Amino acid sequence: MSSFKQTVVDISNAYIFFCASIYLGMFWSLHFFWFPNYPSTLNLSNYYDAIIPQTTLATKFFFITIPIMVVALVIMLNSEWKTKFMWVPLAWIPGLFAPVIIQQAFIEKINDEFSAGVSDEARLQVLLDDWMYLNDLRWIILTIMWGITMYFFIAKAKK
Repeated sequence: MSSFKQTVVDISNAYIFFCASIYLGMFWSLHFFWFPNYPSTLNLSNYYDAIIPQTTLATKFFFITIPIMVVALVIMLNSEWKTKFMWVPLAWIPGLFAPVIIQQAFIEKINDEFSAGVSDEARLQVLLDDWMYLNDLRWIILTIMWGITMYFFIAKAKK
């Protein structure tokens, strides 16, 4: 492989690890630091400011980073084609798209209801429970994907 192609592969692989790490940090922070407090601290008067601005910014951020990650994964797949590591970028196909599908198909509906304004405390708690559960599904998937990505780099270094 030429020096230029190897540099492109290295940058692409680093970007995949960068994104996997951002996902890991974000979802571990949600799961361990924010979610345990949400049911007892969020109410009709404060839930909006604790959820909507952050999810709006995250959506904008990932709207840019995920398509670049897809390109990086295609580069990784091409560079690892017919090697023992080919399964890593292949695993990222469901590993990346499942959290996106969960977001688009389910979480966005809850976010829309949050944005529109929840006026019933019981409904707020149901929405929070559903929202946290769905994000915890993404937390599990993305933790596994970070582990796979870390395995890739460790195994490649030992090679």
